[in-house]
Amino acid sequence: MRSISSSSELRAWIAIVMATAAIYGYGSFLSRADLFGVDLFRTIGPWTYVGWAAAAFAAAGLLGAANPRLAIDRQATAVIAAVLSWPLFYLLRTNWLNADGNMLTPRFEADVPQMGAHLTHDEMLELFLHSRFWSYTHQWWGWSVVYSYQVVSCAAGVVFAYAIVRLTRRVAPAAPWLFIAGALAGGYMQLFFGDVENYTVTAALVVLYALAACRFLAGEVHLALPAVVLAVAICFHMEAAWLWPSALYLAVISRRRRGDVTEATVSAAAAGAIILATFVYFHFHGLPLVRFFSSHAGHALRMNGVFAIGMPLGYYVEQLNLLVLLCPAVAMGAVLAAWRRFGRDEVTIFLGISAASMLLLQVVWRAQLGILDDWNLYAIGGMLLSLFIWRGIAAAARTPAMRVTASALAATGWLHTYAWIIMNHRHGN
Repeated sequence: MRSISSSSELRAWIAIVMATAAIYGYGSFLSRADLFGVDLFRTIGPWTYVGWAAAAFAAAGLLGAANPRLAIDRQATAVIAAVLSWPLFYLLRTNWLNADGNMLTPRFEADVPQMGAHLTHDEMLELFLHSRFWSYTHQWWGWSVVYSYQVVSCAAGVVFAYAIVRLTRRVAPAAPWLFIAGALAGGYMQLFFGDVENYTVTAALVVLYALAACRFLAGEVHLALPAVVLAVAICFHMEAAWLWPSALYLAVISRRRRGDVTEATVSAAAAGAIILATFVYFHFHGLPLVRFFSSHAGHALRMNGVFAIGMPLGYYVEQLNLLVLLCPAVAMGAVLAAWRRFGRDEVTIFLGISAASMLLLQVVWRAQLGILDDWNLYAIGGMLLSLFIWRGIAAAARTPAMRVTASALAATGWLHTYAWIIMNHRHGN
């Protein structure tokens, strides 16, 4: 029975890979519809795609068969990965701006000289950091607002690269390089290729939050560490507050282990103090609290115009396009669930709650700029979903055939994601 089950599961994995490749081929070369989530191969042309695909699938076969795992445990590996990621992020930085990105230059040029920073309550520390960084680099070297944003976004990518490698040995010890390959295959990676928006530092902090949470679940650190990291992420961008269910889960685990809520209370107080101190500081430095009600977060509290209520079916079709762009392996979630490959351990539950929380944001929060133009609003959700799914894949890929199949899925995602990144890099050139 076990061999029959394994054989049927492998066939299901192969079917997902073939279906994913087929839908990309259809969207890129056959469909005349606007399927931005699956049509990006057309940007590199069919023959270039064939060459890339051959190289990618050859690498996937070698990766799946060899399954290297030793070096991933070393601190030096994370440092080297972080250092080497910078030139890649920088050289392929995006030249595409959405409406918000285009408005940053006049806003910074008007507000920074007068008030020291351009600020809103939605993204307090993101805007403060970018404002001060641009102010100094513009005075010293004449940098533009856009270029200064690109540099900071690439630097956030370096932090992400370090954190994801350190996270890997905790969430996918059986197949760490497979997990890394899959996790880096999502369109959310565009954040770190110089994205000119206010989500990149927050995304890097969210990965650090996941790493701190895993360390807490392993009994290595106090609950205050993930609580404080999440609080800082919230101060960078309020979107991170959607992760509160995962923080509540950590508090439940703390109570279960200790038999009281002392650790959870101390951690919540520390996190609350950071958030409160940030609001109070900016209240006296150019962002009075009364302006909170004109922010997106303030509109949400008043249920005013930010939720996707009564949207047409086409809106959700485009959201599905975006989900496939951000997390190409999303269809594997159904297969893993069908074969009960998502474990019931604390790390899996934590990642599942985190991913579900951010997916809820994608469902209920309306894209103000249009779904494709607002892709980065939902990118953190795609990132967490990728981590959750690829943890399941890495744990379930127990045979060479399954690892090769999973590597082929990662290669397919890489082709699609980096075709998009290269297209955005070439934009306007």
